Amino acid sequence: VGDLRVNREPLLADVFAVIERRFPEPLSLRDVAREVNLSAGHLTTVVRRRTGRTVQEWIVDRRMVAAQRLLAGTDLSAGEIGRRVGYPDPGYFARVFGQVHGVSPTRWRAVR
Repeated sequence: VGDLRVNREPLLADVFAVIERRFPEPLSLRDVAREVNLSAGHLTTVVRRRTGRTVQEWIVDRRMVAAQRLLAGTDLSAGEIGRRVGYPDPGYFARVFGQVHGVSPTRWRAVR
């Protein structure tokens, strides 16, 4: 985030700071847009143009990084890990994790 501010990307720095702070809780594009004082549509356009990805993709990415760390470093259940990274529904967490990584959280843990 600091590098983005230095490199004259304060909006992206603000977006990533919101995601970093709030990813463990319910968080939508509209929530992020509200915090950076832009419309959801405008924020989507700006972030996609500057990064090639959507705000939602960045949220999912941050959650998946946290999930991988918890899977690798704890004995918490996949459902509990999902809750800790912003997915209160364990089934939905497993689906998203599987879409991103190609395997279930439990299988990912077993092969790591």
